[in-house]
Amino acid sequence: MRKTIWLFSGAIALLPFVPATAQTVFTSANYRNDSAHWSDPAYYGNNTVREVRDMQEQNRFGEAGSGVDLFELPSPYNFSSSDEHYAAWRAAANGGTTHTLETLPDWTGRWSGNESWIGGDDVQVSSIAAVLTPQYREYFVQQAKAEAEGRHFWPASFCLPRGYLEAIVSTPKEFILQPQRAWIIGDTYTESLVRWIYADGAEHMAGDLRFPRWHGESIAFWGGQALIVHTDQIRSWKGPVIEWSDQLSTVERYERVGDLIEGEITLYDPVAFLTPLHATFTYERIADDAPAARAIYNTCTDTNGPSSNVFINEEGLLDERVPGDPLHWDVRDARPWGTYYSKGE
Repeated sequence: MRKTIWLFSGAIALLPFVPATAQTVFTSANYRNDSAHWSDPAYYGNNTVREVRDMQEQNRFGEAGSGVDLFELPSPYNFSSSDEHYAAWRAAANGGTTHTLETLPDWTGRWSGNESWIGGDDVQVSSIAAVLTPQYREYFVQQAKAEAEGRHFWPASFCLPRGYLEAIVSTPKEFILQPQRAWIIGDTYTESLVRWIYADGAEHMAGDLRFPRWHGESIAFWGGQALIVHTDQIRSWKGPVIEWSDQLSTVERYERVGDLIEGEITLYDPVAFLTPLHATFTYERIADDAPAARAIYNTCTDTNGPSSNVFINEEGLLDERVPGDPLHWDVRDARPWGTYYSKGE
């Protein structure tokens, strides 16, 4: 479901007015003292996440935003966990559909889609803050303030992995389908993204074989022509907008409808989110003669270049930059962007 605030002539925009003397994220001496206002759109000047992110480079620091807020973030489903969600949908499909190569849907080609709110477009900063737990809300507001001031931290800029949610929203994508396997493949300017999805009836790995992975571990079943995916064991990291803990797990659904592939994802993380979150995607097939129809294999060093400051640290691990360098990342730091934001403050 989408919620729309009309801003054209003839309609009334019901947005909080921000007087010049209001205490906001842009004027507070210490934004951490303003936690009571972090879910108020006026606190961010009615800016979307994208508008805050681009504020410094557009030379509009502290200015009011568009007020656009198009998405309902809480999940529409009454499930308390991804396990419950996945099991219910699997039971409704009588255990799933057994396909052959001949009966699989045709998803050939490369597909490009929208990012929904997960990429930061058309969603208020306050709407994101409102669905996060207190600790992760503080993380998010710290990031919003830093980005408004031009202090960005994109993991890929430091040759760090993009993480799970980047793999979800990044396009173009290819869906490679077999009766008992599926792969979702994408390419970005710093890395090639591959997700292995096991649709052979197997459950998740158990016991000591479970560990946090960059893209988690994905199992699936076919519900008719729809692919239903359950992913857990996702490594905590930072996405385009939000951070998540290593308790994140998700349920996805993809189905071709006419000339489109319609997708959705429900995100469960009791550590980071106050409630399960939900997003939808629509993918269009890229024309075969379009430049984006051909994938490009990329690595981080293709765009950022190999570092001249590579060294072995005291634990015998390969590290980048020398200690004391502002860009040095200690591999033991699970939230290097948080360290960076704090230094900037």
